[in-house]
Amino acid sequence: MSLALACLLLGGCASLPPGAARDDEAGFRNVREQAHYRVRVREGTAPLPEGSRFRLPVVRVVDDGAGPGISEAQAGVVATHAARSVCLVLSPWVRWVDEDEAGRIALDLRRIGQSSSGLAATSAVIDAVVPGPFRLPAGLGALEVDSRIEAADGTPVLELRWARGANPLLHRARASSIGDAWELAPSHARDLKAALAALHPVAQPDEVRKANLAACNARFGEVSVAGRAASLFVPLSPEALDPSDDEDPSP
Repeated sequence: MSLALACLLLGGCASLPPGAARDDEAGFRNVREQAHYRVRVREGTAPLPEGSRFRLPVVRVVDDGAGPGISEAQAGVVATHAARSVCLVLSPWVRWVDEDEAGRIALDLRRIGQSSSGLAATSAVIDAVVPGPFRLPAGLGALEVDSRIEAADGTPVLELRWARGANPLLHRARASSIGDAWELAPSHARDLKAALAALHPVAQPDEVRKANLAACNARFGEVSVAGRAASLFVPLSPEALDPSDDEDPSP
C-alpha cells in the first residue's frame, strides 16, 4: 500500500463529535484522546466483590442513542453484541452468577453512529475481488459506551467512558447501517478489560471459565461461525451473523 493511500485511509477514520461537558466529570482521567478514539477511566471506592462474583452484564441504549436510519431492532443487535463481548472478554477474571449479592456490570450505549450501508456495500464488493483489504474512507460509523462496574450495593468499582469511530484499515465494510458500531463493540470490551487489570483481578480456574463462556452463550447467543467464515470472502451484515435480534439484553 502506497504512503499516499495509507494517509488517505487514516485520514478517513470516523471522527467523533466533541465530548459534551457533563456534571460528573470529576475524577476521570484520559487513557486515550484522539479525534476518532477516546477512553476515560475513573476508579471507584469499592473493591472487587469477593471472588469477583458478578451478575451477567446488562445493557441499554439511551434515549436518542441510535442514529438516524437505525431501527430499534438494529440497535438491539448492537447492544447485545456489546454485552456479549464484555461477558466473553471478562470471563477469565470473573465468576458469572445469578445472585442478588453479586456485583453488577452495566453498559449504556450513548451513540450508535450510522454507517453508510450503500458505501459499505460498494466497498465489500470491491474488497471481494481486489487483493488486500479495501474500504472507501467515507460513510464510517461509530460507537459510544459508558460502562460501570459496581459492587452489590451500587458503589462504583470502575467507570469507563469510551467512544471510537471506524477505521477503514481495521474495520471491514458491512452492508448495514450498524456495521461499524457492531464491529467496534469488542474493542470497547477489550478496553474495559485493560482498565480492570489495574485492580489486579485473579484468574479464574478452568472450570469456572468454561461455565462462564456457557453462561454468556446461553444469555446472549453465539455469532454464526459459518457466517464468520463466509465473511472472510464477502463481509455479511450483523443482522445475518448475529442471533441477538431475538434477545432482550436490557435490565
